[in-house]
Amino acid sequence: MENTFEFISFFLAIWGAVEIILFFKVWKMTNDVEKLKNKFVEGFNNEENDTFVDMDINSAVRELYYLNKKEEAYELLNTYLYHIITYFARCDVNKRIDGIDYSYVKGTIYSSDEWINNCYREVLLLYKALGRDIPKNLSPFDYEEYLKFGKG
Repeated sequence: MENTFEFISFFLAIWGAVEIILFFKVWKMTNDVEKLKNKFVEGFNNEENDTFVDMDINSAVRELYYLNKKEEAYELLNTYLYHIITYFARCDVNKRIDGIDYSYVKGTIYSSDEWINNCYREVLLLYKALGRDIPKNLSPFDYEEYLKFGKG
C-alpha cells in the first residue's frame, strides 16, 4: 500500500511539473502567434513601418542623389511615401466622425485627408529635385480604397 502511495505521489509530482512547463510554453507561443498575425494576416511589419516613419527622408534621398543612385533614391522615396501614408490606418486610435476618419498620430489628431496632404507636402520637393512625379498608384491616394483592398 505504501509503495502504491509513493508511486502515485511521484507520478503526480512529475505531472504537475510537466503542466507548469506546458503553461509557460503556451504563454510564449501566444506571443509568437501575435507576431505572426501582425506579419501575415494584417499584412505589415511594424518594425519596417516604424523605420520608414521615423526616417530622415531628406538626408537619405540627398545622399543617394549625390552618389548618383537616382533610381534607388526614387524607389526609396516611393516606399517611404507608401509607409507614411498607410501609417495613419495602422495607428492605435481610429475614430470615424461624420464620415471622416481621425487618428492620433505622433502626438496630434489628424483626419485622413490632413495626414495624406501632410505626407505629400513633405515629399513633393524631393520628387521635384529628382525630376520625377509621384507614381499614379500613390497619388491621389484613396484612403477608403486602401482599407477595402483585398476584402471582398
